[in-house]
Amino acid sequence: MAKESRKMQSSEEASSMTEENAASAASNSETQEAMLGANRIHFENLGNAWAAVVGNPEALMPQIVGTVLHSGGTRPAWQHSSKGMEYVLMAWPADQPARAAVIMRGEEGKEMKPASAVPLLEGLPNDLTVAGVHPWHSGVEANVAVSVFEGGNPMWFYSPTYFRDAQDLTEGVTHTFLLSGLAFGVRRALVDELTITQGPQYEMYAEEWLAANPEKRRLDVPPLKISLRNKKIIMPGRVFGEYQLRTTVLAVESCQLEKENMTMLRVAFDMPAEAPALNVMLYVPARVLGEYEPKVGDEIDAYVWLQGRIIDFDPEAEEPAVQ
Repeated sequence: MAKESRKMQSSEEASSMTEENAASAASNSETQEAMLGANRIHFENLGNAWAAVVGNPEALMPQIVGTVLHSGGTRPAWQHSSKGMEYVLMAWPADQPARAAVIMRGEEGKEMKPASAVPLLEGLPNDLTVAGVHPWHSGVEANVAVSVFEGGNPMWFYSPTYFRDAQDLTEGVTHTFLLSGLAFGVRRALVDELTITQGPQYEMYAEEWLAANPEKRRLDVPPLKISLRNKKIIMPGRVFGEYQLRTTVLAVESCQLEKENMTMLRVAFDMPAEAPALNVMLYVPARVLGEYEPKVGDEIDAYVWLQGRIIDFDPEAEEPAVQ
């Protein structure tokens, strides 16, 4: 009976360990997929972006489009003709780095009509290599993937000038992109330490810990604690072009889109090896910022939608200053 009892106990332990290992493997796989953004989708809609800026886009978009078409302007770098079609990006106001823009499209010589409306955000220059393109069904916009450093996962952003840049967005070609971000959420970072109990990083740590403590069992492995102080982190969000950020505020400015106040936060992310830092200008609408008043040196957590475009080659244009 004792032998049978031990056999049953051993069998139950083995079964338990198998289930535990399977659950751990599934959890590790899910965690790794989340970190790599494996389950993201291309969401071809700017409703969330406009909601962050104006609050109620369904009610205000007709007024916004009308204002841009009546009072806005364009420039040579925002106009393009291809295969019998003409495209013009119009934006308003002219003296702010955050503007409402309307992309017009039509056959050459015929009436042009609005194809899309986008919050146009001036960004900071970065030399980035094209890694992929997902054109939107509108035909004038796209999600663009770029390699920030060699061997790294591509970073995606929304491009409002795909109608102009399509032929230049060739995989492997490097361009200077103006990169910005619209914050859907931002706060001063509250957590200085990250506790990890699963995932690839934890598995490596657990293996090393058990090797150094051979008398211990797997269940004895303590959580992995990683200091987040002064860390700069970019992780994929729910859809392509959205990211979770942890970074430090380098500069604070302000701008206004009609009656909507925005705080501009300059941030940068250090890259591995000799790759240059990734510079991003974050725009935080007052309704998103709430009572928080960011200051230089603050560590922040943010959820953002990235926007970028190939730099405008238009020497006559007077660009709103973004330092």
